[in-house]
Amino acid sequence: MKKLHFKQRMLRWTKKQKKKAPLHTAVAFFLTLGVLVSVPFLSGEDEVSAGTGGTGNPKEVLSMTMVGDMMMGRHVGKVVQRSGYDSLFDGVRSHLRSSDLVTGNFNQPLLLQDPEQYPKLQDKILLHTGPGAAKALKKAGFTSVNLANTHMMDYGGPGMADTQKALRDADLPGVGAGRDRYDAERIVYQDVNGIRVATLGMTDVVEKGTSVRQNRPGVRSANLKSVLPLVRSAEKNADLVVVHIHWGVEYDSNVHPRQRAIGRALADAGADIVVGHHPHVLEPVEFYKGAMILYSTGNFISDQGWSRTKESALFQYRLFKDGRAWLEIHPLLIREGRPRLLDGGWGAYRRERVYLQVTDQPLFSEAFKRMWKRKGNRLVHEMDHSRILKARAGKEGGNR
Repeated sequence: MKKLHFKQRMLRWTKKQKKKAPLHTAVAFFLTLGVLVSVPFLSGEDEVSAGTGGTGNPKEVLSMTMVGDMMMGRHVGKVVQRSGYDSLFDGVRSHLRSSDLVTGNFNQPLLLQDPEQYPKLQDKILLHTGPGAAKALKKAGFTSVNLANTHMMDYGGPGMADTQKALRDADLPGVGAGRDRYDAERIVYQDVNGIRVATLGMTDVVEKGTSVRQNRPGVRSANLKSVLPLVRSAEKNADLVVVHIHWGVEYDSNVHPRQRAIGRALADAGADIVVGHHPHVLEPVEFYKGAMILYSTGNFISDQGWSRTKESALFQYRLFKDGRAWLEIHPLLIREGRPRLLDGGWGAYRRERVYLQVTDQPLFSEAFKRMWKRKGNRLVHEMDHSRILKARAGKEGGNR
């Protein structure tokens, strides 16, 4: 079979998506119609209890926001020229700033010079952004970003080095890429109210020649033989372990067997939250042995124009003093590159489309109601994460 070049592959994919679009629209329409006529279902009957016997929410000891692919160049660059980098976060700023920790996938290098002065990868779309991106991320509330992705090495080692410098200058840690293997495998530790959180990054989709080596810059590949010891090390030294992983198939909302196998292996090794990205569309969430696997967090800042690439979500993790934890899913719509919350009645149709993508259970089924609760304009899953607090107590007793 003749190998297709990049433009041919994109044309084939676009034709497939056009065929699927009517089906996706019809499904979402009838789901939304069901929502609008189900007044009791939306009126708060399924509100999540705080688990405190009706005395109100337990005290929150940690909150973290996780988002998907951030692409600040190309057509988004025109928005930046017109309104500035800060404007990209206007629609979600309050949610980001109210979280203790915020992390996402920084899906391009940040260049400090003219792009023509850098080496370039061949036969692919090249992405980059400018110096102001790092400071804007920090100002918006980000506390770490993943650099292990398919675009970080678009402009070679120099482009990646510029990215690291800009992030250091903004006091914003990056994980999953580096000047050498030791640098790329660095685990970031951050403390919130006595809880130590470890963050690390890796990619299962690696462009030829971009994987980090002992003395060569690059991205950390998701080779389980080498990355599982890193996760185990993080688990020993932290109370909560967050693993970014770039994986899956672009524009495919299905979880592939390889993703599931890797995600569960990471959880078995000690990951509490696995944050997936790369498909540019949402994929279901899995709760596995107390861990959360977000198979794809979709886009967050993007100029991609298909409905499924514009409909996304903001994922928030909340840990309470009594050991309860919530995963909250806030539906988003990306317009002109900028995410905004799908609030109010106008967003009902698109919210249901988002819920359809992030859940494995059929909407309105008993299985769905057992797994998820509707709380305002978001979905909430409640779980017992008292082990996180017990881990903190045990490690404090041993002085870490």
